Amino acid sequence: DDFCKEIDFRLYDKKHTAIGFKNNAGGYELRNEYFKGSSSPKDTTLLTSNSSKEILVFEGFFNFLSWQTICQKNMLLPKLQPNFLILNSLSFFEKAKEVIEKYPSIHLYLDCDNSGMKITKEALSISNKYIDESYKYKNHKDLNEYLIKEYKTETPIQRIGKRL
Repeated sequence: DDFCKEIDFRLYDKKHTAIGFKNNAGGYELRNEYFKGSSSPKDTTLLTSNSSKEILVFEGFFNFLSWQTICQKNMLLPKLQPNFLILNSLSFFEKAKEVIEKYPSIHLYLDCDNSGMKITKEALSISNKYIDESYKYKNHKDLNEYLIKEYKTETPIQRIGKRL
């Protein structure tokens, strides 16, 4: 995938391998079956490739990857993709507002838990530029859970790639 790398790291003198999703400060969000964490420095990930007038905001990178997967499965990937901001932590929302509020259209794909709903509600009260997209995966914790339950994988995913 263009967005992730396989990362080897040591933690408590034990070698681990994880999916790594790079942030803007050079750190990585790290995930494997047993570990959810990040390397320093922790930051947001802004993906811009065009002069799109809209930005999609995701709480975490699995939700961003789920959006990409759903669009590909439905063949709905636009020719010109919007820009993306992955918060990598809800605590970065305030800091990110300066960047995202430059866009006339801000689509929020935040989790359907108390924290995600609170930030969404606050954003909607700031401006009508904010659009709550969580209705698309209502009755699910987040977009990733929706993908897993609604788009069951027909074949096992093979691990490809090399150690870095």
